[in-house]
Amino acid sequence: MSHFKLKYKHMKFTFTLLIFFFALNAFSQQPVLRFKNHKFKIVQFTDLHLISGAEYAVRNDSTYLLMRKVIKEENPDLVVITGDIVVSGGAAKIWQQVVKPMTEAQVPFAITFGNHDTETGMTKEDILSLVQKNKFNLTISADKKVSGVGNCSLPIYSTEGKSMPWVIYLFDSHAYTSDSKRLGSYDWIKFDQIQWYRDQSATYAKKEGKPVSALAFFHIPLPEFELVRNQKTTLGSIVERVCSPSVNSGLFSSFIERNDVVGVFVGHDHNDDFVGLAANICLGYGRKTGYASAYKEVLKRGARVIELYETERKFDTHIRTMSGTSLDYSFVRMVHNE
Repeated sequence: MSHFKLKYKHMKFTFTLLIFFFALNAFSQQPVLRFKNHKFKIVQFTDLHLISGAEYAVRNDSTYLLMRKVIKEENPDLVVITGDIVVSGGAAKIWQQVVKPMTEAQVPFAITFGNHDTETGMTKEDILSLVQKNKFNLTISADKKVSGVGNCSLPIYSTEGKSMPWVIYLFDSHAYTSDSKRLGSYDWIKFDQIQWYRDQSATYAKKEGKPVSALAFFHIPLPEFELVRNQKTTLGSIVERVCSPSVNSGLFSSFIERNDVVGVFVGHDHNDDFVGLAANICLGYGRKTGYASAYKEVLKRGARVIELYETERKFDTHIRTMSGTSLDYSFVRMVHNE
């Protein structure tokens, strides 16, 4: 064998090794969620409603400015954006701007899809593929056989990294039904998604030896949110009727049965930001973040902030806007029915 061929083979082998190590290094650098000093903070942005075109530039820029300010003020460990993010053509270019506030701050983030996210010329698969190019993204489709895109769970490890005290579940709440007269306007989280959650929940519980405390995030609220809206103890804006699916597919009852999800946070209804209890589970809205209005909107733009406690089934939450914070609420899971 000639010296040239030996040299070529050596170079090819070296190049392959370099590609492997770069890929391995990139994988190892994917964010791992972990408590810091026994607390973990989440910022929920929702309903950005970003629209391409010069006439929306100021409103889009105001949305990005708010996102950056909230991230700076709150210093979160995770950002979750719960749907209706980019709602027009030219979506790919706008998505590049959406991820910048988190990328600049080096904060891990995840997204769930809303009913308007595919009215853009991009499928949810296209959007997720684009977002996954960002190293701070944590969103995946955990099981591609399950309905929807971006259903996944995000474990949060303890300060010492020896246990997993909390889990975040993300669901695709879909968009519209195929027969609005018979089934209502909005689609629902499907049975196979619920079964996927139940399987994940059981796996985590087996690993930790007990139900693992969890939060769930998605876009369209469950029918149970309307029950909470009408309770006297509910805190926050309740001016808009809950626009949920007409069909109740049973996700909430599975949360009760699995005994792990203690908080559910959604978007969709722009004039609601309330939190309250149903069956000892906190149901809450985020605060609409985007400055472009879809209809008459009464709330200042902002975000919901949620801080978890490592050693308790407890979290604190509030709303942050450009002018400060409001609507402080603390949730502690009662233990009498554990």
